[in-house]
Amino acid sequence: MGMLIDGEWDNDADRSMLSGTFRREASALASVIDAEMLQALQHDLGRFNLIASASCPWSHGAVIALVLCNLSDQIRIQWAGGKRVEGYGLLPDGPITRLGKFHHAHQLYSQTDANYTGRATVPMLWDNKKQIVLSNSSADIILAFNQAGNGPELRPEGLANEIDELTNEIFDGLSNAVYRAGKAERQDEYDEAVDSVFATMDRLEDRLMYQHFLFNDNLTTADIRLFATLARFDTVYATHFRCTKKRLVDYPALWRFTRRIYQMPRIKETLDFEEIRLGYYVNDGSHNPFGIIGQQPLINWENRDGLDR
Repeated sequence: MGMLIDGEWDNDADRSMLSGTFRREASALASVIDAEMLQALQHDLGRFNLIASASCPWSHGAVIALVLCNLSDQIRIQWAGGKRVEGYGLLPDGPITRLGKFHHAHQLYSQTDANYTGRATVPMLWDNKKQIVLSNSSADIILAFNQAGNGPELRPEGLANEIDELTNEIFDGLSNAVYRAGKAERQDEYDEAVDSVFATMDRLEDRLMYQHFLFNDNLTTADIRLFATLARFDTVYATHFRCTKKRLVDYPALWRFTRRIYQMPRIKETLDFEEIRLGYYVNDGSHNPFGIIGQQPLINWENRDGLDR
């Protein structure tokens, strides 16, 4: 997988696997989106870039928040992707790569902290003026966009604690658990992770059976993050990550929820199934040594049946 060690890229280093189990390492990079930076996000046109990968669900959540909060013209996206030779590459013709200084995501980390040790993950919020990563926390980036933008309130104060609690439950039981299943090197670890995935989906199915979103009619950050995981489920998690008990389309309420968000204005443009398949299949050599890319399932995302409930 590769990571930075004391600011230097080591292509063979990997601390994500421990005794056959995948463990997502917490970032050591500080998140510094304070009140001053929130003001700058609102007023300093072109100062900031969102570094995101079209394959990554955490990036996708940040991109959706950027769009919904009407900050797309203010904060331009630098896409990361392709074959991961030194982790995420920064794709050509982006607002950062056009300047010619940076070509890999890890260079932004070592620019921020010359002695950084850890994975070079996306999304990131990059400050062109200070030449530092303000945050690589998708949760903090989404919250900052919500505070700085002029879209719908995605984390109402009265629901904030409940939203955060449910978001953590979804992360542990589903969004991260699919990775534990897909990267498992032991049968018991795989079985436990898959059981967690579908137990969580069963609970969410019950919750969404008679309401549009996780908190009734309020679209929140929890919905955005859940959508980013579910949108990838049948394409890569039910196949490449071997979460095979059911597909998303086998859950009427979850499938209706996912299509409802997909069909909202400007959301479908944030979703690229080809890049999702490439990102997972091509960059997982240990589980897909021949680089075979699975075909996209035949799913009608435009179907409106049941959305008027």
